[in-house]
Amino acid sequence: MDKGWDLTGSLARKVGVEPDTIRRYADEGLLECTRLANGQRLFPPGSEAKARKILSERLARCGRNPRAAA
Repeated sequence: MDKGWDLTGSLARKVGVEPDTIRRYADEGLLECTRLANGQRLFPPGSEAKARKILSERLARCGRNPRAAA
């Protein structure tokens, strides 16, 4: 695996969310990923910042403080 690329679980840990959240973002087309032959998702460098932004925007729409959730 190239440096900077993350699997679903490692990206979720970095962002502070459940892996299902990262999968949902990818399924909704919000996060770019490559599917490996074994079905795992591989997220390119920069996905952590993008996922944090998506999370922050969604929490803001719900009236939550994104900083408190991180």
